[in-house]
Amino acid sequence: MPTYEMKPDDLLSADVQSIPQPDDSSAYMETPSLLSAINPFTDNQQVQRGRDAAFRLDNSLGSFIATAPFSQFDKVDGYNPFDNNAADLKGYEDYADSFIDAGSPDETRAIMNRIDQQMQDRQYLSDTGGAGTISSLAMGLIDPINLASMFVPAGAVVRGGEVAATAGKFALANAVGGIASEAALSTTQETRTLEESAANVAVDAMVGGILGAGAQLLAGAGQRAAVSEAVASNLRGNDSPQSIGAEQVFNTTLDQEQLAGLGLINKTLSVNPGGRLAQSPSRASRAINQQLAENNYYFAKNDEGLATFTAAETKIKQYDAMLYKQMESTKDAYQTYSKNIRSTGGTRMNFVDFNEAVGMAMRRGDQSEIPEVAQAATQIRPMFEATKVRMQEMGILPEEVDVSTAQSYLPRIYKFDKILSDRTEFRGRIANWIQGISSKGADAASTRIEKIDSGLAAAAEAQPRAQTLADEIAAAESWSGRKTELMDEVGNRTKLIGQEQDLTARLEKQQSQLATAKNQKLISRLNKEVSDLRTKLDDIAKAKEELPTLQRHLDLLDNPRKYRSELRKLQKKANSTTRLNASRERNLKAMEPLSREEAEDAADEIVNKIIGAPSGLVPAQLLPEKIIGRAGFTKSRSLLIPDERIEDFLESDINHVMESYLRQVGPEIELTAQFGSKDMGEQIRQVSEEYTQLIKDAKTPKERGRLEKQRDADLRDIEAMRDRLIGTYGAPKDPRSFFVRAGRVARNVNFLRLLGGMTISAATDLMRPMMQHGLSKSLRPMGAMLNNMAAVKVATKDLREMAVGLDYVLSTRTKAIADLTDPYSRRSAFERGLNWGTQKFGNWTLMNQWNSALKSWSGLIVQSRILDNAKLLSAGKEVPQKEVRKLAQIGIDQSMLRRIGEQFAKHGEDMDGLMTGHSHLWDDRAVREAFQSAVLKDVDSTVVTPGVGDTPLMMSNEVGKMILQFKMFIFAQHNRVIASGIQQGDASFYLGAMGTIALGAMVYVMKQKLSGRDIDYSPNNLVKEGIDRAGMIGWLSEPLNAVENISGGRFGLGAMFGAPPVSRFQSRNAIGALLGPTFDMAGDGAVIANGVLNGEFDSKQVHAVRKVMPYQNLWAIAPLLNKVEEELK
Repeated sequence: MPTYEMKPDDLLSADVQSIPQPDDSSAYMETPSLLSAINPFTDNQQVQRGRDAAFRLDNSLGSFIATAPFSQFDKVDGYNPFDNNAADLKGYEDYADSFIDAGSPDETRAIMNRIDQQMQDRQYLSDTGGAGTISSLAMGLIDPINLASMFVPAGAVVRGGEVAATAGKFALANAVGGIASEAALSTTQETRTLEESAANVAVDAMVGGILGAGAQLLAGAGQRAAVSEAVASNLRGNDSPQSIGAEQVFNTTLDQEQLAGLGLINKTLSVNPGGRLAQSPSRASRAINQQLAENNYYFAKNDEGLATFTAAETKIKQYDAMLYKQMESTKDAYQTYSKNIRSTGGTRMNFVDFNEAVGMAMRRGDQSEIPEVAQAATQIRPMFEATKVRMQEMGILPEEVDVSTAQSYLPRIYKFDKILSDRTEFRGRIANWIQGISSKGADAASTRIEKIDSGLAAAAEAQPRAQTLADEIAAAESWSGRKTELMDEVGNRTKLIGQEQDLTARLEKQQSQLATAKNQKLISRLNKEVSDLRTKLDDIAKAKEELPTLQRHLDLLDNPRKYRSELRKLQKKANSTTRLNASRERNLKAMEPLSREEAEDAADEIVNKIIGAPSGLVPAQLLPEKIIGRAGFTKSRSLLIPDERIEDFLESDINHVMESYLRQVGPEIELTAQFGSKDMGEQIRQVSEEYTQLIKDAKTPKERGRLEKQRDADLRDIEAMRDRLIGTYGAPKDPRSFFVRAGRVARNVNFLRLLGGMTISAATDLMRPMMQHGLSKSLRPMGAMLNNMAAVKVATKDLREMAVGLDYVLSTRTKAIADLTDPYSRRSAFERGLNWGTQKFGNWTLMNQWNSALKSWSGLIVQSRILDNAKLLSAGKEVPQKEVRKLAQIGIDQSMLRRIGEQFAKHGEDMDGLMTGHSHLWDDRAVREAFQSAVLKDVDSTVVTPGVGDTPLMMSNEVGKMILQFKMFIFAQHNRVIASGIQQGDASFYLGAMGTIALGAMVYVMKQKLSGRDIDYSPNNLVKEGIDRAGMIGWLSEPLNAVENISGGRFGLGAMFGAPPVSRFQSRNAIGALLGPTFDMAGDGAVIANGVLNGEFDSKQVHAVRKVMPYQNLWAIAPLLNKVEEELK
């Protein structure tokens, strides 16, 4: 470190006795908030004072500065502070050794003041609690000795090779760094004891890591005793058990869901939603967080072999494999088409037109006059069918789904820009369709009126019949239980009626005799006989009347179901009058078709819904409520206009359609599969109920208030990550606005003008597989890659089935890092051109190829690691605890590992030591999904690819995207590398970290040469640049670099190392340092405009012109532009 000659007055006043002593206000001081403590720009005086104290106490540079003037005192001849029984040292007897070299009374008093200052600093940091701890962390983090000893392989402190033998849990390198740091601090601090330094070094060895200065934090005043007692539990991240009142929906405890590693480091994760939820007091929130968003954290349960939940985000990313297959199929078909068209001498369409033709064919039964187009459509069709079947399994779609708008299904993606530019035409077509449907509906309504009238007549006729039958059934039921008696009654009447003919003949005979009789007695007798016969005939006549009724009763009793069913039918028909009358009224209304004005008004409303849809997700229900019930529109509210009628307003480019479709249905399918519904209503209820119980159990109003706020925060973060997956979080209210579209264009332009050298910057990624898996496991697949390329091709093809290594085609990581993932964006011709340019730019920079290769390598490593352990378990051997923990962290427990071994035995292959599972052939779906998700999760954490839980929520809105563009990676790096690596806590991480820093220094050298700038080879500068380029202090580097840029290098990482400012943002102006690359570009534009208007076009303006040019720092172009710029200056 360089030293600088200075006068005493530069550091302290001329009269050292007048060193101001801070008041001891700890008795009445209010502890500053943690939010203020982590805010680098806070104006909180207590926090600033704590930082000053921590810099003097826990940073070797600060401690040295505080000591510096004591070599400047003039000696007094014969002076001895120990004269007169050391009267001058009264009260400082415990620190007598510090006064041995004191040469004057002034120096003695200065040493006393220094001791007082150290003791007050310690007490102040202790009294400020968490804020003091954070201040110590920050100052210890930037301690030059700690950083240099940890990150410079050839530095002054040599790291031994015995790290690998330390059981993988303690970082010997950091212990050595701790010894060096403690030695420096002990030299400059009287109050630092040997026992304290020894304890600090011991804890350094336990909690070390790439943020080894965090151990120095633990050595901060007032913190050591508490941490030394609690270090064992802190290393595992355990909190005290809490009461859980919500329904038991997970099989783990709150402690098991606790983040592993050092709790203080884990607190730095609280800037992102995934990190906050991982530390929530709610067990449900912690578990749901794992199920929702992908992370690379270790949890306490992983030590027990309990697997981290597989995240819905990981499963959603696997749909990229389907998109990749579609794009490759289309590209292959186009190549075949191009070859065939050349042989026939025909006119060849370009690739974009070919993609459009494929989309059009998919609306026409996959048929086309061009065989290659039809072939591509046929190959793509099963992909849509697969998603349809999956959605039917989830209950998202009904079992029977008919395509009513085309011969065959192609998702309807609207060309928003064309609709905006030709709205009148689009609205007119929809209005014409509405009127046509309405007219047909009116004719159909007239026909229905005739049928309804016929039904009303039938209902009127059925009414009396139903009543009669009901009366008959009631009368028959009066004989229920007396059927024999009824049969007797029927038999008696039948017998009586059978006598009618004989009695009639006798009556006629008697009447004939009566007519000729003369004898009075005979006449009397005949009259009596005639009267009797007539009475009997009257009885017969009555029996004839009663017999049918009695027989009907008997029939009804013999066939009750038949007549009950007949009665129900008659009653239903009779009771249909009300329904038919209502239907008649509706159809009378529907007989009047919509007017042209009404149709155009409805079409206007439909167009507004389409172009105003958030994130381009157009709702299925588009028809206005006011036309439902009018002619032709009685049920569905879907816009069922045939695709062919609006085809020029629909996207037909199959690549864009497939990407948009999968981005929409993928989250809906996987969220439904994981949580039961896309809105996660049940999970939100569980979290809320658990907090209700926690609040009920809280002891104080303050604690209850804190839990209420925490509940709101948890629900906000869960819903935000859910909506990020769906694509609607932060969606602008007006996606058509100039600000929104200009911001999107600006981000694309920034990507093209600033990231030409991103592949060189990504060289530090080379160490990530070794950090994650260790040297031997990382190099074994590399050996196979060099010796057996055929095997590598087979294994790489398997990885692509898992959506691993697809960046060359999809630019997945590049777009995520540059914040260009917006598949639903409006696409003008200019925007389409920019999108094409950004895709190609990723290939021209070789970044996509780099990402594909590195992810493939990482995929081979983790796949082999899983399968090796699966074979071990299948052979009846014990899996090492380290492997159990790692496998659990990526979502595989021992039971699943055993099932993976069974599937590998059936379908897998060992190709000269290179393992591949052929997992797409596995017949156990659950095992296949678990294995593929584990591989993909680990790969995207090894080759850091930002996820929905990795970045602050503000980065999803338009302002955040603009200001924080290109910052997604550093937040993801902090989560997936720094914090996760410290939680991992083995030698692989620490050795890999040192290699990463070395590569970062190499990147600095290469970048400087490429840009034509001088290279500073001083060790402190290389260390500083290596740390910064490797991102090894995570998101903390961003505020440090911004402050450094604004302050002109007076503060920041460079100043801490006694080196120039970091080179990464050397060309960025102060506005850009604070507000991001878009404002940086605007600042450069202002510089150019000022030069043009003033007629002064010097080197500043020339450089500004270069900076706003796309491709200006592309590795192949930058050297040429360097020379041109130099000539123009």
